[in-house]
Amino acid sequence: MGQPRYDAVRNQYVYGFDADSDVANLIDGAVTHAEGVHAITKASVAALTLSAPTAAEEGMRLSIVSRTAFAHVVTVAGGLGGNAADDVLTFAKVGDNIPLLADNLRWVPDGAPYGVVIS
Repeated sequence: MGQPRYDAVRNQYVYGFDADSDVANLIDGAVTHAEGVHAITKASVAALTLSAPTAAEEGMRLSIVSRTAFAHVVTVAGGLGGNAADDVLTFAKVGDNIPLLADNLRWVPDGAPYGVVIS
């Protein structure tokens, strides 16, 4: 993954991904399990789900970032780190993001979320 780098387009530091590694523009539905940046681009509120990673995906890193300013919601199956109380991620502003790591069949934060509300 590499070190964090400054992305002038997003006006923030990003963890190891470059613009060429964007893998998805999310609108509604399921977040694909793939390394890279998953950008929420819907022009209204997006409702997304992130299923638990498989054993074969152990160590996978992905980052979800909002590129539109709506109250997008990502529901994480089983919750972050397996904590069912932490299963909803809300992205309200452009640039809100969270890096995630597949660990022990759960998604865990791989750094501090920026602007994302976890509930």
